[in-house]
Amino acid sequence: MNGKKLLWQAIGLILVALLVGCGSVPNEPILTSTPELPSATPTRVSLPATTSPRVLILIRSYNSEDMPYMTDNELVVMIDMLEDAGFEFWIASRTYDPYESEIKTIIPDFIFNSVDVADFDAVILPCLAAGTRPGLKDYIEFVAEFDKQEKVIAAQHGARGTLYQLGIITDDQWTRIEVLQNGRVITSGCGPYMARSSGCEDSTRELIEKLIATVNEGK
Repeated sequence: MNGKKLLWQAIGLILVALLVGCGSVPNEPILTSTPELPSATPTRVSLPATTSPRVLILIRSYNSEDMPYMTDNELVVMIDMLEDAGFEFWIASRTYDPYESEIKTIIPDFIFNSVDVADFDAVILPCLAAGTRPGLKDYIEFVAEFDKQEKVIAAQHGARGTLYQLGIITDDQWTRIEVLQNGRVITSGCGPYMARSSGCEDSTRELIEKLIATVNEGK
């Protein structure tokens, strides 16, 4: 494939990410104030001590015809890989709305900002977190705290927009399709939805493999 074709493929993927994020998700306006949470005062969650690596998977609540497909082919894959690696994982979202698919139903463990970032070794922003782009202020501030505390961060496809807005990732990590790693920050430009719609290679497994390796190296 020549350089010009690669360039146009990358541009096409970026445009799709900006327009739909992940599946049939509409673009959202940048908010200038923190939106109201499902609970005005979410109950703080204290997690028990653990010797296992602990990862937070941050997802959004929205309706999409592609939700079952993305749940099966992205979220479930990530969960299975973390379990196989002996990692402890928790799922956080804005609500407790279930993520239903043919394989299993996944219910978030808690509201995202009810937990202490210090309790985790890493955070994963799947394409299912693409609603954090271009800006729900409280989500963005929550993700920024992981960077401030130098946690391992992994983001896929549209969810990379949050990291780019925060200045956490480089232009390459925002625009390129393949899995890229810059220290403790790992990104992928092609998840299951983009693989199905554009023909790029789904990088979900490679993304999580690198996250697992990076967290283990820091233990």
